[in-house]
Amino acid sequence: MYRPIRALLFAGLASLAAAGSTQGGIHAAAQRENAQSIPADGRLSVMTYNVKGLPWPVTMGREEALDAIANRLAMLRKTGRQPHVILLQEAFTPEAMRIAARAGYVHVAQGPDAIQLSRAAGNQADRSYIAQGRWDRGEGIGKQLGSGLQILSDYPIARVDRMAFPDFACAGFDCLANKGVLIAHLQVPGFDLPVSIVNTHLNARTAAGVSVERTYRAFSRQVDLMTQFVASHVPATQPMILGGDMNIGKDARRADAFFARFARAGMPFITPNLGSARRALAQSACADPAMRHDLAYSSGRAKDWMFARDARQQPLQVVAARVPFGTEPTGAPLSDHFGYVIDYAPPSRTHLAQRTEAGETL
Repeated sequence: MYRPIRALLFAGLASLAAAGSTQGGIHAAAQRENAQSIPADGRLSVMTYNVKGLPWPVTMGREEALDAIANRLAMLRKTGRQPHVILLQEAFTPEAMRIAARAGYVHVAQGPDAIQLSRAAGNQADRSYIAQGRWDRGEGIGKQLGSGLQILSDYPIARVDRMAFPDFACAGFDCLANKGVLIAHLQVPGFDLPVSIVNTHLNARTAAGVSVERTYRAFSRQVDLMTQFVASHVPATQPMILGGDMNIGKDARRADAFFARFARAGMPFITPNLGSARRALAQSACADPAMRHDLAYSSGRAKDWMFARDARQQPLQVVAARVPFGTEPTGAPLSDHFGYVIDYAPPSRTHLAQRTEAGETL
């Protein structure tokens, strides 16, 4: 009964991959008419958003919602309220991949495409894990899609680093996409050093279609590889913002694995309480009541996270937050995730605020 449906699913993914998986590293389109000057407000605003740009037959009728996302971002740009940097997940379809151009983002970094291979070497346990894979759940049949990761930026991208997760670090239907890690190193006004933006989308839990135990193992291996990759490509003395769809949720084992591994990797700013959405709520940095409700909902789901540090390993100061893609006044939300924005103060302002709070005379 289910094999014809799975065959249709795989065929649809393969056809989309053939049509739309060609991805470059960085492209700059300064000729775009809707690209405007960047407001000099002394802040760095960053949004993370899983746009649900999944192909048919996984989802249907997403074109209108994806167009609405692009149009809203373009409207925000016209009034100077666009996020300076956007981390997109599940930008698989042509409509999702056109969001950047339609919203006026001049600099775009793409995550691993469908053909990028992982260089990670597995151990005996990893090989045993692969041998137990289920082809009828998308395991072991090859990548049909790229990672779905993009970083959109108003600021120049100096360098891009990307890593694809190996077959021993994926589970179930997630294996059809070449999930991994994308890092864009940006030249940002107000920051003396490049700011490294890290975007990722980790393995789903029950939606992957295999056992929770199998998805947990894939998730934990992904976190292992991601922490190693980030530590080797982002100097400890460089500002960094990590965000994306972490798929931690209410699973205590996933939370323990995620935060313990980053702590061991020397990144202590990545803790639950230092998540930027939680910090914004604690500081009442989201003024609009409806947006504050949406931010609390997104934070409570514990899937979409952002963490930020300065060059001294101290958390960047959160000065404001908003949710441009949350509950809609009419109709359903534009995705099954909310897209929220955090405004960070540059390090000089962060240090000034810290000294003032400590009671120092300036």
